[in-house]
Amino acid sequence: MSEKAKLKPFMTKAWWKKSNQRTMGTLSKLSKAFLLPIALLPIAGIFLGVGATISSKVDPASAAWYFGNFLNKMGDIAFGNLPVLFCVSVAMAYTEDAGVAALTSVVGFLVFNAIQLSLLNEAYAHIQYVVNIEGGASPIMGLTVDGVTSASPTLLTGEQLLKWMRTSDIYKELVKGNVTVTIVSSARVTDQFNLLFYTGQTWAVQNKLLTSNLGINSLNTGVFGGIFVGAIAAFAYNRFHKTQLPSALSFFSGTKLVPIIMFMAVIPLAFIFMIIWPLIGTGLAWFGNNSGKLPVGLDSLIFEIFERSLVPFGLHHVFYSPLWWTQAGGSMADLIANVSKDPLSYMAFLKDLQGAGYIDANIDLSTITVGAAQAAITSWVSELNASTIAAVGDQTIMYKVIADPKITFTMVQHMGLNLGRFQTGKFPFMMFGLPAAAAGMYFSVPKENQKQVMGIYFSAAFTCFLTGITEPIEFTFLFVAPWLFYGVHMPLCAISFMLMGLLHVHTSMTVSGGFIDFIVFGIIPFVGGKGTNFYWILAVGIPYIGIYFAAFYFAIKYGKVQIPGRDGITKLYTKADFKAKKGTNETTSSAPAKGDAAKREKARKIIEFLGGADNITAVDSCASRLRITVVDSKIVNQDGIKGLGGSTGMLIRGQSVQIIYGGEQEVIKPYMRELLAEMRNNKETANLNSKQG
Repeated sequence: MSEKAKLKPFMTKAWWKKSNQRTMGTLSKLSKAFLLPIALLPIAGIFLGVGATISSKVDPASAAWYFGNFLNKMGDIAFGNLPVLFCVSVAMAYTEDAGVAALTSVVGFLVFNAIQLSLLNEAYAHIQYVVNIEGGASPIMGLTVDGVTSASPTLLTGEQLLKWMRTSDIYKELVKGNVTVTIVSSARVTDQFNLLFYTGQTWAVQNKLLTSNLGINSLNTGVFGGIFVGAIAAFAYNRFHKTQLPSALSFFSGTKLVPIIMFMAVIPLAFIFMIIWPLIGTGLAWFGNNSGKLPVGLDSLIFEIFERSLVPFGLHHVFYSPLWWTQAGGSMADLIANVSKDPLSYMAFLKDLQGAGYIDANIDLSTITVGAAQAAITSWVSELNASTIAAVGDQTIMYKVIADPKITFTMVQHMGLNLGRFQTGKFPFMMFGLPAAAAGMYFSVPKENQKQVMGIYFSAAFTCFLTGITEPIEFTFLFVAPWLFYGVHMPLCAISFMLMGLLHVHTSMTVSGGFIDFIVFGIIPFVGGKGTNFYWILAVGIPYIGIYFAAFYFAIKYGKVQIPGRDGITKLYTKADFKAKKGTNETTSSAPAKGDAAKREKARKIIEFLGGADNITAVDSCASRLRITVVDSKIVNQDGIKGLGGSTGMLIRGQSVQIIYGGEQEVIKPYMRELLAEMRNNKETANLNSKQG
């Protein structure tokens, strides 16, 4: 057989289409998986923001400080353990929420990190001294003496230290006359670790690439490590949870076998990460800390063009996750290293340190020496929380800054990282723009129809303003006028991001930029002295009201866009209207169904319109969509589903069906799963009875 003939099956249009469908389905489910840990962030963020503000404004000995610290630590724990939360979430997403898969993923995550710890050994270190200087210019400073671990450098005596200080650049200008030096404390700090073939001063792994994962010192793989471990846990569960072992080992059959398999399966993954992550982590950190150097907020603009364009497909969570939670969004350890290496290039930051008391207020910064600046930086770093120094990712760093009383967003900005560049731009168009667009759509509807659709538009607008959930509005016009989404809405979103980046606005969020997050991450931290610059959101957002209203009102009215309420369109018609249109004779009850019965009936009808239980292989949901995997999407009755009401749109890609609800999907999903289980159980019983008969 010729090479061409061999390759032909892999080059057909059908093969590429099927491959694309599988990829979209996998990415869609992965995007959905991210929603479980993300759902924890709003309450954790509120505790973090409020707690940090309280503890920073009161006496550390007061009851109020302990209360603020209590809230702060409760919120911080969620953000400090995102990798393991993502690990569990991914495992559950691909196994229909199986509890065994969740436990298996935790086992795998622990083994994954423990293997790395076992192969890490100290390569290079230094001794860090904190000394008390009486009679000098500064009472307490931090000193660093370089050393190599193999030599195990001993601590200098007071006399040796004084001699070293008097000849050191660090104190040539600061220490004058006779002084008394007392060593307050000293600590051995590891700079580099040997790991596999990463040895020697050039290649040994930098300490900044490590962190504590559930108390295990290992590579800072961020959410990437958790996602891969979770995926392997899901595979192990799906492949082995029904495996029957020989009778002698039958105790370990079924679900008990899965964690055992995982114990071994994660070993090659750990070695793969140990080989590639030192390079990938360094590359991501370089990208994260240098992409922000693009002029006039271009990094934020480019980010939002890609992120918003993926919203219709539900893949935007996959895109922004690395930028929010990995080195690709920035690394505090790298920032500190860069500033320490060349402190005189960061005069604005040195001024921040002087204002915070780490540099004597009488010192002229234009004459400060490199050594004196480095000493001040060392002293400041020694007081930062360890989790702040290890933080990576745009969102994670912002949360750590809020929680740490020794650092502000302004300081990080002066260190060279514009925090919030991948988040803050959402506030103007989510709080102001899209609600105004909803108002523009409402007023473009003929007056005789406005009363009918008023609840639809204004409830969607209020939801968007309060929580930042945009899809009920976006999908109202996306499917009938894609040009309005990609030609008007997306550019305005990108411009909003660019302006927030240009104006150095540092307001974080949980998932979306609604009013709740605006208060928690914009106003409250600003009161705590963090420098969020939240007022620029109002300065940009208020003009966006007029821009969005005019753009959508005139585009829809004169572009004849068929949104709900215009020209008899039946996108959000009632179930009775749909039945009447189809010509079916259905008698409706005098009172609508209420409570559980109504939701259960709606779930049953959705199953019917999806082609029945035999056509459905998986049911799941995300923040605003019901996500279903079907055998054959061609038999899905889209009009029937839309006719049930509540849906603002549908998206079908291969075997993946997404129904956009905006909140109701979380109630419908459990009923659908319950009904599907009943239907399949009844079918199995009927088949069994027929065989016995």
